[in-house]
Amino acid sequence: MHFAAAGDRALLATFDGMPPRAAARAIRALPHVLACVTGHESLLIVCDRAPDTSAITAAISEAAEDQESPARAHCVDVVFDGSDLDELLARIAISSDEFITRVRDARLTARYLGFRAGFAYCDGWPEAWRMPRRPTSRNHVPGGTFAIAGAMAGFYPVDSPGGWNLLGTTNAPLWDPAREPPNLFDPGDLIEIVPSPSLQRSAAVPRELQRPAMDVIAEVVSPGQLTTIVGARDWDRATAGVTPGGRFDEAAAVLANHAAGNTAADALLECVLVAPTLRFRRDCRIAFCDGTLHVNEQHMAEGEELNLGRFHGGLRGYLAIEGGIDEGRGRWDEAITLKRSDVLRSPQAATREKSTSPVFRDASSRLTLSVIRGPHDAPPLPERWEVTNQLNRVGIRLNVSFDTPLKRVENTTNGYYLISYYSPHAPGQHGFQKVNVALKNREFTVKSREGYVYGE
Repeated sequence: MHFAAAGDRALLATFDGMPPRAAARAIRALPHVLACVTGHESLLIVCDRAPDTSAITAAISEAAEDQESPARAHCVDVVFDGSDLDELLARIAISSDEFITRVRDARLTARYLGFRAGFAYCDGWPEAWRMPRRPTSRNHVPGGTFAIAGAMAGFYPVDSPGGWNLLGTTNAPLWDPAREPPNLFDPGDLIEIVPSPSLQRSAAVPRELQRPAMDVIAEVVSPGQLTTIVGARDWDRATAGVTPGGRFDEAAAVLANHAAGNTAADALLECVLVAPTLRFRRDCRIAFCDGTLHVNEQHMAEGEELNLGRFHGGLRGYLAIEGGIDEGRGRWDEAITLKRSDVLRSPQAATREKSTSPVFRDASSRLTLSVIRGPHDAPPLPERWEVTNQLNRVGIRLNVSFDTPLKRVENTTNGYYLISYYSPHAPGQHGFQKVNVALKNREFTVKSREGYVYGE
């Protein structure tokens, strides 16, 4: 086992093979551990302070001494009707009937969860039947699809884009956000494929949150460019392959909530570049914090419209409403993105939690980042780079004088940032090597304008 720092509050523990399930459970029980996420041959241990390596090592050692509980076994019915099945059969030169007979002997092991909620990356697919990932992803792969890519196999739990080879379909309840836990598969589970001629699908019943009309705060006249309702971070979600959520810029969110008279944990609106236009149904106080941590406070009267429009000083701003906002979703659901004519509602009293998070105004330079070595080996980073206007998911691309000039800074959802460089020959790392981790910098939070230069 090998430890590598993944920031100043996380460790990457690498094993010779699949991490013991008992080790992950023991680490999660440590009081300073926020999350322990299972990887293919590693555990990412996220802490609320500097990791206690001695305690983590002891927990892993004690777990190794205990007899591992038997892995859960699943028998999954699959109809092999996928659009890429014929291509596979032609590659391996067997008939459909022979494939159906032989696939019964395949035994898959769920190694880790990722990509989408409840998506289990499974190994054990026969080596002779492997196919490379498709060069171009499909925009839509239906939930329940069984697919393969290289040595891995998996089931798409929900509708999503995907670049794997589609072989079949199952109606197994792979992901149910109303269930605890919502994911069918956990790391270490064993999966037996049962070929079936047909599946009887039942129509899913949409879940609706029934809320009284009297708790409506405001209606959405215009949603802005991209506005989501974001609440407190929930690290327990990571065990199901779901991001812990939370605010991209915690500093700005806390300041907005504080100015509106809320707790730091109250849900609020996270706005990208253009704030929404709201028409208020009742009198209340609001506060908006932009990327420069400038806070604008206002009192809104019933029937009055708020139109902040395009804001400057960063990519994201935060709009807090007195009393907080109901997130409008279950624990395992994705954050709600506002649409025209949506309504914002008050939270239920039970959902509001007290928070001791400090309100801060850090005056440190936004143009200098402190970094430490990341868990992956790479050439030394240059000391200076320029922010571009190119975004990739949550990353900002940076231009530098470097052999591979494409770099980016990526939020790790806990206030830290990965500085990575692109390499098309990085097996298992999806092209981006995590070479450095920026220490927590409350002023940075990826809110710079194009043309800013980082470094001395």
